[in-house]
Amino acid sequence: MSDYLESNKKFAPPPKDIITFITKFASWYFDPQFVGLENVSAKNPALYVSNHTLLGITDGPLYIPKLYNDKNIYMRVMVDNLHKSVPLWRSILTDLGAVTGSREHATELMEHNQHILVFPGGANEICKTKDTAYKLDWKERYGFVKMAIENEYPISPIASLGGDELFDIIADKDDLKDSKLGGWLKDNGILDKYFKGGENIPPFVKGIGLTLIPKPKILYYKFCKAIPTKQLKKNSSEKNLKAIRKLVEASIYEGLDELRELRSKEAAKTDENPIRKFLNEL
Repeated sequence: MSDYLESNKKFAPPPKDIITFITKFASWYFDPQFVGLENVSAKNPALYVSNHTLLGITDGPLYIPKLYNDKNIYMRVMVDNLHKSVPLWRSILTDLGAVTGSREHATELMEHNQHILVFPGGANEICKTKDTAYKLDWKERYGFVKMAIENEYPISPIASLGGDELFDIIADKDDLKDSKLGGWLKDNGILDKYFKGGENIPPFVKGIGLTLIPKPKILYYKFCKAIPTKQLKKNSSEKNLKAIRKLVEASIYEGLDELRELRSKEAAKTDENPIRKFLNEL
C-alpha cells in the first residue's frame, strides 16, 4: 500500500476558515454561481463526477469549499499519478486530502463513507484543442462506474461552465503533432514516453492580453441529481457500466445547457465588480 494512501488514512479535513481563506481571492475573482445544491447531502456519500475544463485550474477549488461550508461535505479528490512526482505539490495535495486514483484507494475511501470527486477525462481532457470546449473525453474509461456499482455508491454529476473560456488557445497538441518538432518528438519516442502519444500536451494559451493571467469570467456549477447504483446489486456487467456512464454523460451535458441558459439570462446584468468588467474588456 502506497505512502500516499497511508498518509491519508487518518486524514481530517482542514478547518473551514483555512479553506475559505485559501480560496477567497479566487472566489472574488471568478464570482462562482452554484445551482442544484439541494441535490447533495452530507448524509449521502457519493462519487462526484465532473467535466474537466481547460487546464483544470478551476475544477474543484471553488465548489469544494462551497460544499464544505454550506453542506459540511468535504470532497476527497482522486488525482492523476503525475501529481506524486512533484514533492511540494504532492505534500499540498496530501494535506488537502487528495489521493491518487486507483481501485484500492477508491475502495478504501468508500469503505469510510467519504465523498469522492473524480474527473474521468484525466489530463487529456484539460489539454484541450481549439474545437473541444466542454466536450467530454472519457475514451473507454469505466473504472469510476465499476467502483460505484461494486460499492453501491450513487454517482453525482457536476457540470462546470466557464472554465474553457478563461484562456484563448493559440496552439494545441494537434498543431504540435503536425509540426516538424512533433514529428521529431514522435520519432524519438518522447511523445509516447512522456505525453501518451501527444494526448497530454497542454495547449499554448493566453489569458488577459498576452499574459497567462486567466480572464475573470463568472463561473457556473450545476450539481445534478444523483444517479443510484444500488439497484444493480453490485452487478458491474459491461451492459450496466455503459448504461450508467451514458446517464452520467447525459446529465453533465444537460447541466451545461442549463448553465448556458442561466448565463444568457444574466448577461444583461451589470457586473458589480468593476475590476473584473475592465479586465474582461482587455
